[in-house]
Amino acid sequence: MGCEQVIRVYDLGGGITARLCDGTRHYFGGYYHVRIEVSADVPLSGSPFAGADEYRAARRLLGERIRFHRVLEKMAVPESGIEAARQGLLEAFASNVLPYLSRPDFPERFMRSEYARCLKSPARR
Repeated sequence: MGCEQVIRVYDLGGGITARLCDGTRHYFGGYYHVRIEVSADVPLSGSPFAGADEYRAARRLLGERIRFHRVLEKMAVPESGIEAARQGLLEAFASNVLPYLSRPDFPERFMRSEYARCLKSPARR
C-alpha cells in the first residue's frame, strides 16, 4: 500500500490483520481527496479447495498470501471538513467492511472467489 500513515489496525483472527491507512491528499484549490485504504493479507490454505491438485493450482496463481484491498474515499472536501469526512469513512468501514472481514467464513470465501476470478481472467487464456 502506498499510504504513509496507519490509523487503525484490527486483529481479525487466524493470523489476519486489517490495516487502515490514511491516504488523504490535496486535490485542488483548497479541496482534498479524503482516502482510507483498507488491506488485509489472507494466508492461502488448502481447506477451501477441492483437493491437493486444486490447492497447488491456486498457490501457483495466487501465491502464499492474497491481499484484500478496498478504498473508501470522498472527493472535493474543504480543508475544514477533512476530519468529519475521515470519521464518516471510518464509520462506513465499521458498519460495512469490518463485519464482512470478521465473518468466520471470510478467509475461505475470499480464497475461493479470488481463485475463481483468476481462472476467469482473460490473461489466463
